[in-house]
Amino acid sequence: MAAIDDAAREFTAMLRLGQLEVAGKTFWSPDVTSSAPAALSDDIPATPSGLAAVRAIGSARVGTVRIDDLGIDGPFVTGNQFALFLDMLITDPASGEAKPFAEIGIVTVRDGCIVEERFFYA
Repeated sequence: MAAIDDAAREFTAMLRLGQLEVAGKTFWSPDVTSSAPAALSDDIPATPSGLAAVRAIGSARVGTVRIDDLGIDGPFVTGNQFALFLDMLITDPASGEAKPFAEIGIVTVRDGCIVEERFFYA
């Protein structure tokens, strides 16, 4: 797999193109974990573990809103981690309400694969 710099750049480029699913298939390790500040619901935990669970959480999180605008700063690489600053305008399809949303993602890479994601919300 790719070195940390290459993995960070390629993963980020895929996100910028709206290819979250492709980025995950390409870079998530089978034992990937993800951590967010809060669960979306009783069925959608804040800290899923394993490829299937992280894919399901990603689909659920993205599936509940429409992303109308996405800005990504980064990747900022240090050691075996990189950080992304994400600014979005998201819309609730049910209500039509649009609101800004910002988060920081800290991603840990081992052997060119993402083994952990941690998200911090503003």
